[in-house]
Amino acid sequence: MLLEKSKIKFAVCGYGHIGQRHAAMIHKNNSCELVALCDTDKEKLDQLDEHGVPKFNNLEQLLSKDIAIDVVNICTPNGHHANHAIKVLNNGKHVIIEKPMCLTAASAQEIINLSKTKGKKVFCVMQNRYSP
Repeated sequence: MLLEKSKIKFAVCGYGHIGQRHAAMIHKNNSCELVALCDTDKEKLDQLDEHGVPKFNNLEQLLSKDIAIDVVNICTPNGHHANHAIKVLNNGKHVIIEKPMCLTAASAQEIINLSKTKGKKVFCVMQNRYSP
């Protein structure tokens, strides 16, 4: 008897152009499930219904709810990346961060150290790494 593999549950924080692309790619992947969206633009979120998931106006609100989330994709303006990554890691979730990972080397080291302490992975998007 084969056991059904559970899907990886994602939330996207920041639903601008890049966040929308993250959500679409998660939604299209059969191994993944989009379980929540978060953006400070309440009007934008109120107009959304394409994914049929809970929507939140800030990261703290999202993390305070009892939603099973494995990974949070951080697609907010880059000045918020470090702060958001630290909150997500402290909440026991894996993190995908759009580039740049953060704005200072000290913040990057803090995120790396915290990920090791919490036993969680941090991935930084580098979609052009192998482009010619």
